[in-house]
Amino acid sequence: MDKPAMASVFRMRHVPASISGVRSLGRGQADPIFHSRPLGEAIRFIAQAEGQYDLSAVAVSYGDRQTPPLGNREIRQLWSEYGERWMEA
Repeated sequence: MDKPAMASVFRMRHVPASISGVRSLGRGQADPIFHSRPLGEAIRFIAQAEGQYDLSAVAVSYGDRQTPPLGNREIRQLWSEYGERWMEA
């Protein structure tokens, strides 16, 4: 993801987003269920969930249906670029 694309996503940090593809690592534990949350919160959650969940199939959907979801790689890039600023007002 190039810097202009990352900046575009960052500007949308307050739009509703949904998280899917997060799997539990524990035996016998149910996979987590996520409700809609702002994109910035969704990105922060995934960035900080490493080691707690299987994130290999994670997808964060936001915007209109034509906007491709963010995968683990893009989320890592975005978190690396903007860090805690995802939560700014």
